[in-house]
Amino acid sequence: MILVLGGGPAGRMAAIQAARSGGEVTLVERRSLGGQCLHDGCMQICGLNDIARMIRSAEQAASLGLTNGAPTVNFRKVMDGLSAIQGKIAGILEEETREAGVRIIHGGEGAVRGGKAYINGEETAFDRLIIATGSRPAIPDIPGITLRGVYTPHTLKEMKELPGKIAIIGGGVMAAEFGYIFSAFGCETHILSRSSLLHQIPDRLRKEAMKELNRITLHEFSAITAITGDDGVTGISYNGSTLAVDCVLIAAGLSPNTAMIEGVAKGPLGEILVDERFETSVPGIFACGDIIGEPCLTPIARLRGTAASGGGASSPDITHAPRSMSLGYEYTWYDSGEEGGTSIHFPGPAGPGTFWSVPDRKTGVASIRVNADDGRILGFAEASPVAGVMAMYLAYLAQEGETVGDLSRLIEVHPTSDGMYSLIKYTAAYLKSR
Repeated sequence: MILVLGGGPAGRMAAIQAARSGGEVTLVERRSLGGQCLHDGCMQICGLNDIARMIRSAEQAASLGLTNGAPTVNFRKVMDGLSAIQGKIAGILEEETREAGVRIIHGGEGAVRGGKAYINGEETAFDRLIIATGSRPAIPDIPGITLRGVYTPHTLKEMKELPGKIAIIGGGVMAAEFGYIFSAFGCETHILSRSSLLHQIPDRLRKEAMKELNRITLHEFSAITAITGDDGVTGISYNGSTLAVDCVLIAAGLSPNTAMIEGVAKGPLGEILVDERFETSVPGIFACGDIIGEPCLTPIARLRGTAASGGGASSPDITHAPRSMSLGYEYTWYDSGEEGGTSIHFPGPAGPGTFWSVPDRKTGVASIRVNADDGRILGFAEASPVAGVMAMYLAYLAQEGETVGDLSRLIEVHPTSDGMYSLIKYTAAYLKSR
């Protein structure tokens, strides 16, 4: 029997693939299927970001005199609606997983000790064990971190009403996404980062992102010393001063959820160490998804889950995986790791989702880096309403060794807010002229 702990993207795909390969599969999940992606991460951001974009678009139209007034958010309705839709998606995932032949145990707390698996404290036999218990919010060691009014993406639904003033702790994509959302919702929003905000993404994209984060007060290079308050949060102390706030949101990244896993080799951050077959240091026990460490990305978790199933799938090559962030625009980037090359960038064009942003020169950007000798794509970055779809295909074509010369034969759909197409055409002609 194949036992899978965790029903997120990695565990669910491992279970489905194993069942389709003829195995007897039992999947254990403490809540409904979907994992962090559905309940606390990607889909939660999608739902909240959709509302934030609606508000910002309406505000823009009103500021140009095109419409009268702008909407305000009904936060509890948003959160209730979010939960309802997440529930529907979980139901679809449940049906799909059962139809594949997987037995599902809900409400089960899995643990591994001494090479044995336990479900709700009872030992459970297996022939192959796949650990896919995902990740959890990284919680900094700060006095006051357990006060009422401190939230994580996992506990955000407990927020009863919008705060007047919120502090977000974090310096990466997660902090920026929540910052955009809460500032659009009308909250006075502060982001406290121990480094510069979004230093992990290409500089050109960061400059574009800061245009969309212009309502947020940034406190970069902040050494947070305490979250203050008695019965609940009243402030956050950093760099020798205290900022009065109504609540704090921890958006400082993710940590592997391995506290209940003992007896297998782990890395310095608690991630489970695996070989190229996703087998742990204990024969017959495998691990996949966020629990084996970065990158904590849903598409990669799915691929790794499929490979860990034992159904014959090979270990995925993730060197060409694009990254993304969602604010008002989609932000995507890719880097092959190959040094050098020629870099060219264009502003985004007027098109669906950017037309009324022309007066403010906020139509996004497209940037590409190519090998000057043969035109191979070495990296790219784009901010636009449609950047995600372009990045998915362009990263694949880069992996296949396609050149800007090859891609210059494309005929675009018009009108479009994607600037990459024109940039590829221009870059191909530029290289040819040299």
